[in-house]
Amino acid sequence: MQGSWKKRVAVIAVVLATGAMVAASATANRHGGRHGRGGMLGGIERGVDQLELTPENRKAADAIFDEARTELRALRDQRRAAHQQMKTLLDEQSPSLEAVLAQADAVSALETQAKKTELEAMLKVRQLLTTEQWQQLRTQHGPRRGGPRCDDAGDGRTPA
Repeated sequence: MQGSWKKRVAVIAVVLATGAMVAASATANRHGGRHGRGGMLGGIERGVDQLELTPENRKAADAIFDEARTELRALRDQRRAAHQQMKTLLDEQSPSLEAVLAQADAVSALETQAKKTELEAMLKVRQLLTTEQWQQLRTQHGPRRGGPRCDDAGDGRTPA
């Protein structure tokens, strides 16, 4: 009897936490994501627009942004479907803890892939920039909130 009670409490806790996660994600999606309009990729693209790139580098950067946006749109659609599946699971009378946790992992994996896509695009564009252009872009973006800066040496490596 006590094991059954613990399992119910665990399921309720997971359901409440996951419900909050789904609601927060839906709100973020309606307002353009966590980073405002365009997310991190849009901010970098706006910053690159202000740099004086060679025509070749501008064309290469545009191709990188286009490829990333295409992948991010596909991932956004997959995340929406995964969130809907989570909602369906949570709407069940007695949701399976294992199914809910597996779906939470699926949602998280898609969110992680989207972040990796943005980071990959940023690093590819960064390779096109001179040191001065990169510093100018960093200045335009302002200081990051939270987390250590890994490129204070200006060369992309963690300072010693």
